[in-house]
Parts: sequence; structure tokens; C-alpha cells
Amino acid sequence: MADTDREYRKAFYRAVNLHQGAQLVSGQEEYEQCYVPIYDQPDGPAGPDLVREIATAIDFTTGGSVQLLSGYRGAGKTTELLRLCRELDAEAYVPVYLNIEDYFNPELPLDSGSFLIGLAAGFVANCEGAGIPKQKLAERMEGLLERLKLTVDASAAFNPGSVSLDIRAALREDETFRAQVRQALESNRRTFRQEVHEFFSAVVGEMPGGRVPVFVVDSIDHFRGRAAPFDEVRDSVESLFSVHASELSLPGMHVVYTVPIYAKPVGWDSPIWPVLNVKVRERNGSDCREGIDLLREVLVKRAPGGDLERLLGTEVDRVIRSSGGQFRELFRLVSALLLKDGALPVSAQEVDQVERQMRSQAAVALSREQWEILRQVKEAQQLSVPRAQVPEARALQALGYVLCYRNGEVDWYGVHPLVETLLDERV
Repeated sequence: MADTDREYRKAFYRAVNLHQGAQLVSGQEEYEQCYVPIYDQPDGPAGPDLVREIATAIDFTTGGSVQLLSGYRGAGKTTELLRLCRELDAEAYVPVYLNIEDYFNPELPLDSGSFLIGLAAGFVANCEGAGIPKQKLAERMEGLLERLKLTVDASAAFNPGSVSLDIRAALREDETFRAQVRQALESNRRTFRQEVHEFFSAVVGEMPGGRVPVFVVDSIDHFRGRAAPFDEVRDSVESLFSVHASELSLPGMHVVYTVPIYAKPVGWDSPIWPVLNVKVRERNGSDCREGIDLLREVLVKRAPGGDLERLLGTEVDRVIRSSGGQFRELFRLVSALLLKDGALPVSAQEVDQVERQMRSQAAVALSREQWEILRQVKEAQQLSVPRAQVPEARALQALGYVLCYRNGEVDWYGVHPLVETLLDERV
């Protein structure tokens, strides 16, 4: 238990911002200290246990598979994917986790050639549990680059001598290298694909004990564009999983890709598993008590000594409602309240201030057309718009301003609570 209010605030702030600054705890420690099994209820407020279903699909499939995990940014996909890596049978599988943002700028469109090179380099960089000497993997990566006639500029390397880091820097910062990759792909797409797949086949063949890799490729859902228009980035992601789907099925392994909630790959026939927000309200606007209690437990796990009321007092339910059932938004609200200087617990006025600030940030970003879509969602509790408005609607989903609640007889949509208040004012 923290002795002073300041020590309590500091400890709580660090617990809800574990992925900022220096990593103070390992992923395993975070899991043991903070994880709440929100998917334990078969038809609970968070939906079914998708990790268990993905693990079963992997176990039931011979040879390899490709699965997509979609959802809102901040809905807890990464946490669940890391749980998948932990819970796989270690005697049968080798989990390899890759954060694709390490290799690409999510503000720019994705191209399939660079993406495949990034997958190969990312696999090498994150394959610690495979039991293959790192040097051997690096040599295979260098051989792939040589066969494709790709040259990494040494000046772009963060760490000369580490080929995976060289490629990481080149893909993020070196347009000349990306142009080489595009040219290699366009000159002979079949050869390019064959070389990449042979690289993965060789790596799989060297797995000790015949274990099968499960390659988790996270954070593709973060691609929504700022430097490039949203439509251009969205189209590049959808094209990757529509036009180039066969290239993303890597031989001899299971691959799980995260994709944005807005992505609807044409003709995709593999499973798409949706991770959505926790239901904190019913369709009639009343509280979903089960969902609120689950998120309360999430905060209690992170509060020093489990004392959540020391910070929020009687405002716990209000803060959880205001998050819309999204983990990221909930932690943002709590973090902002922890930075206040007043006495604890925080006052209703301080919660007002934080909510007003977050509303203002949302209002600045919305166009007139998007306000109209939000109004339609509020009235119909569905997201059904004319074709011309589809890009605007998908952008609202990517921002988390339109939320989907998948429990009950049929999925229904709602407007994020803080944005909905602004919508009422505009009406």
C-alpha cells in the first residue's frame, strides 16, 4: 500500500501505462499481476473466449493456417494474443510474436513486397524460443536478400551486424530500399513469393522436435493514416489481405494477423475473429452491470493495494461508463485523473474536466458528414450508410467513436459515450 497520495498516484499511473517509458515489469509479470479473465463467461459482456477458439483452430488444422483477429485499437487484442502465446502447447508449438510497427510506419500505406520482407526479418528477430542459433537465422535472412538482389544501406542500421535491425531501419526510413523491394516484386512476383516462402520453409524445417511455429503478427490494426489519406492506407491494408492473400499463408506454420475493425477483405475465406469493446450499457441505455463489474476488476488489479476507491471514490461506475468499454479509453481517463493535484478521492468536477478535454479532442477531428453518420447510428443502433459514406463510417470505427456490442440476439452499434454527449448538444 502506498503511504502518501502522491506515491499512490505514481504507482497507479505506472500500472495503467505499462507500455510507456522503461518497461518496469516483464510481460509474464504483467499477466500474473493484472490479467482479468474477461472472456470466461460464454455469452458475457466481452463475448466468447476467442483465444481458446483460435488455439483450437490451430490444433485442429494440419500443416498451417491463417487467421485474422480484428477489433478496435485499445480493445485488448495484444493482451489476448500474448495470452495465446503463453497457453499454446509448448511441446507442439513455438510462438513467435511480432509487433509490425517495429518495421513499418502506420501512417503510410502498406505494400505487399515490403510486408513480406518485414515478416521474414521480424520472424528472425523474435524467434528466441525456437532453439535455432540466431546466427543461422541471420545467415538465412542475408541469403534471401542476396537472391532477391536487395541491398540494405549500412548507414540506416540501428545496430550494424544485426541484419534484422538493418532491415527494420531500412523499411521504416529508407525509400531507396523500399523502391528496390517494389521493383523486385514487380519484375517477377512469382519468384519473389517463392523465395520468401522457401525461406520460411527452411526455418520451419529446422525447428527442434518438429515443433510448429505460430507466428503472431500484431498491430496491423494501427494502420489508419495521417501522413497519407485514410482511404489510401485502408485500401492498402484491404488489398494486402484480398489480392495478396495467398502470399500471406506461410508454409508449415500458423499465422495470426491483426487487422483494423474497418477492414473487410474481399473473398477472404479464413476465420476473422472480432475483439470488441466490453459491453457497459444495454440497448435501452441502462447499465450492463456485468460489464461494469469486469472493468472495475481490471482497475482494481492495477490500483495499489487493490484500493480503487482511494482514487475514484463514488465515481468508479461513471468513469467506466465514459470509457465505452474500451481498455485504452479507460486507462486514458484514469491516467488523466491521476495527474490532478487535488485531494483524493477525485471530485465530480475533476471528472467533468477530464471528460470535457477528451470531448474537445474528439470534436475537433470530426467532419459534418461524420456527425451525421453518428446521429444515424444513435437513432438506428446500426451502422448502415450509403456507399459514398463508407470511408467516413470506417474512419469513425477506426477512431473508436462508433462501437459494436456483440452480445444479445443481434450485434448492435452505439456512439462512444463522450462523443454522444456532444451529439446531443448539437441536436
